[in-house]
Amino acid sequence: MVFFSARWFRTRRRCAAAGTTALAAALVLGVAATAQAATGFQAQASSNVTGSDFDELDGVTSIGATNATAVGFFRISGTLTFRAFAEHWNGRTWAVVTVPSPAGDDTRLHAVAADSATDLWAVGSDASRSLIEHSTNGGLSWSVVPSPGNEPAASELHAISTVSATDIRAVGYSRAGATGQGFEPLIEHWNGTAWSVVPGAPITATGSDFLTGVSAASSAEVWAVGRSGRHPIPVIEHWNGSSWTLVPSPSVTAGNAQDVLGGVSAIGSSDVWAVGFSSVLSTSQTLAEYWNGTAWQIVASANPGPGSSQLSSLAQTAPGGPLRAVGFTTGGTPATATLVETTVG
Repeated sequence: MVFFSARWFRTRRRCAAAGTTALAAALVLGVAATAQAATGFQAQASSNVTGSDFDELDGVTSIGATNATAVGFFRISGTLTFRAFAEHWNGRTWAVVTVPSPAGDDTRLHAVAADSATDLWAVGSDASRSLIEHSTNGGLSWSVVPSPGNEPAASELHAISTVSATDIRAVGYSRAGATGQGFEPLIEHWNGTAWSVVPGAPITATGSDFLTGVSAASSAEVWAVGRSGRHPIPVIEHWNGSSWTLVPSPSVTAGNAQDVLGGVSAIGSSDVWAVGFSSVLSTSQTLAEYWNGTAWQIVASANPGPGSSQLSSLAQTAPGGPLRAVGFTTGGTPATATLVETTVG
């Protein structure tokens, strides 16, 4: 399961016959989700790598209110190479965690997901191919796992979702792909033993097509988000267990804004969240959307820095609890700094 909360929701559905207690709990959670959508996201203090001039968080997963992991990449001042890193939340502060980076390569982590409190997976890119890392101690240390041998050239993975320890999906894109031109969506699957490339969702090819977020509440309730076209429009697709369908999403149209969705969290069939950014020329602002079971709507999000702000990923902190989104903001010290936002209500 993508986040601990997804398994909790599936258990709740299986126990629906328990009667009024389950119904009351569902109503309370529905009220909480509505309140969070109304109040939106607020900034939270986070950490940066010592000596860096660039720090970006792209992925986050939460086991509970006192146990979360975020991943991204950084650059030491005066250097040109980026390195993957992680941060761990202990309920009070975020602390930087070192992750392995192949020597001499540009390494970046873009997403992280937890199958249990100790079993975590992170994905990203390593120069010209994907980077996959695994933690068995709750995100405190990491090891590299081989990418598929038949992976297309110049592949990157930008999102990961776990249904079980033997059923994990990661999505992204390849620069070469089947046609050898432009960017094409990429989906990979972990069966408990190895990663393999699998056919992706049907998206009309534009040469600039990316999948950047995926979340599964179950094997029959999966959402994927991304962007399509050289002048991006948000792409949201839904898997119902048998087929993918395109679901309309709202866009920020003021000033000819170009909208990108980078992360999604499917808590239940009528409780889904997505985050990204809306940009006009060289300036971007955070973008958050909420699915109530009928339609997507834009919700408020914070832009704390004097420059641009973007959100890349989000996760629920605990069953029925607030959501946490991560990204970056510019114009302060360091010049590009980590950004963490949480919902309230």
